[in-house]
Amino acid sequence: MSYLGIDIGGTFIKYALLDEQGEALTKTYRVKTHCTDTTNYILDQVIEICQTMQAKYDFDGVAVATAGVVDSTSGTITYAGYTIPEYTGTPIKKRVESVTNRCCTVINDVNAACLGEYWKGFVPDSRPQSMVCLTIGTGVGGAVLIDGHLYEGKTYMAGEVGYLPLPGGRMFQDMASTTALLAHAQEALGYRVSGEQFFALLNDKDEKARFVFDTFIDSLAQGLLTIHYLLNPEYIVLGGGVLAQSAIILPALKQRLSDIAIDKRFLTAKISAAQLGNNAGMLGALYYHLHEAH
Repeated sequence: MSYLGIDIGGTFIKYALLDEQGEALTKTYRVKTHCTDTTNYILDQVIEICQTMQAKYDFDGVAVATAGVVDSTSGTITYAGYTIPEYTGTPIKKRVESVTNRCCTVINDVNAACLGEYWKGFVPDSRPQSMVCLTIGTGVGGAVLIDGHLYEGKTYMAGEVGYLPLPGGRMFQDMASTTALLAHAQEALGYRVSGEQFFALLNDKDEKARFVFDTFIDSLAQGLLTIHYLLNPEYIVLGGGVLAQSAIILPALKQRLSDIAIDKRFLTAKISAAQLGNNAGMLGALYYHLHEAH
């Protein structure tokens, strides 16, 4: 059996044909997400992708991961921020099923990445029963796995850790996202730097870069400590491009957590960097389609 996996992001839409084990049967295709300042054409793009692929392949279902809050029962976007205008209310599942005559499932992209890491980032006998995944990028997204299953919450908004309050009236993602890290670096240095340039300065022991990094790590640790206290998970998996620097970030993060926890016995979660990179969303969407959808 084969399935069409689609991963909808604010910048690109990726898609590929996958078998039941998540192995690619085609290359991964990528098209730029069509948005303007006032609207988007994502559903039209998804329908075109489905029609084009179905003309070539007789797939058995469609598994979609997408940005935004998703009612996974109806497959509808219930909330989307300003980065994808007019996306709220988009009925992806209904439209895809009407066009393809195949079952379609739709879940949030961070939830999908979490399921992808759970499915393919661990050997089957060592999969954790509880796990929290964070994606650190433009903001901070989160997903929660409890008893080996995705926990979406009553209104599918569980895991929205980016909005956790921090001291000073800030939100977690205002201080612990890659966007925040580079914005604070620009403020401190007086000029704009890329992520690679920032970590090069850090390696060169630049004092301003060190101050920015320490502030970033302190904020990230505050959020992760809350997760430890609230959920006591086995694993916390961190994803996002900045985790290319995991050799620098993870030791500093673990040390800061140890410094601020009320007692080290609360720090039971194993903290690791995500393993699957850009493939996690499609793989997790497929896992949900096969094993989690009701």
